[in-house]
Amino acid sequence: MSEKKFKIAGSILSADLINLERDVGEALECGVDVIHFDVMDYHFVPNLTFGPGFLKALKDKFPQAVFDVHLMVSPVTEDIVADYIKAGASWVSFHPEACIHVERMLTFIKDNGAKAGLALNPATAPQMLDYLWDKLDFVLVMTVNPGFGGQKVLPSCLKKVADVKCMAFEANANVFIEVDGGVKDSNIQHIAECGATVFVVGSAFFGADNKAKALEYLNKALEI
Repeated sequence: MSEKKFKIAGSILSADLINLERDVGEALECGVDVIHFDVMDYHFVPNLTFGPGFLKALKDKFPQAVFDVHLMVSPVTEDIVADYIKAGASWVSFHPEACIHVERMLTFIKDNGAKAGLALNPATAPQMLDYLWDKLDFVLVMTVNPGFGGQKVLPSCLKKVADVKCMAFEANANVFIEVDGGVKDSNIQHIAECGATVFVVGSAFFGADNKAKALEYLNKALEI
């Protein structure tokens, strides 16, 4: 993480896919810190999205952008991870349910030059993190069930954000907490108070008529 306390990650799942280059360019111009890239396989989640070739095309257009790849695929393999890192992923997260050897995969991600994260579904207990802190750069807490944008935050998941923050503190782990699902200007401050520092924002940004204003409201809510 840089010196900036909070980061906004714009989820292209909510962008205009026909005009994605335009929308990503506008997001970066407005000041979005990270581009969140949801990868879905119609198996782990009931949706199908973007392959590594798609990511490479965006990375070629926006070489300075930080691309955060969230793998919602099963199984997660080294080949899949390597393909996305070669295509331009800066951060890679995956779900422990989709990988037999979680520690090995986290090590593989880091060894290949990307930040390694573990994504926790709403019903996934965070206790496994106790054995993985030395391999993690970040934890992605899902505050909705993954697969589709535009959902509302599940309140029980905010306790998990706070629990993960407490666990990381007790382990003296240098990780950041990312939250994905239902983030908007009316709840982002509360989510930050729970311990998150990276916020995946989809429809609340890309669905706004005035994206610059939408980002301004999000950042203003984070002035805590």
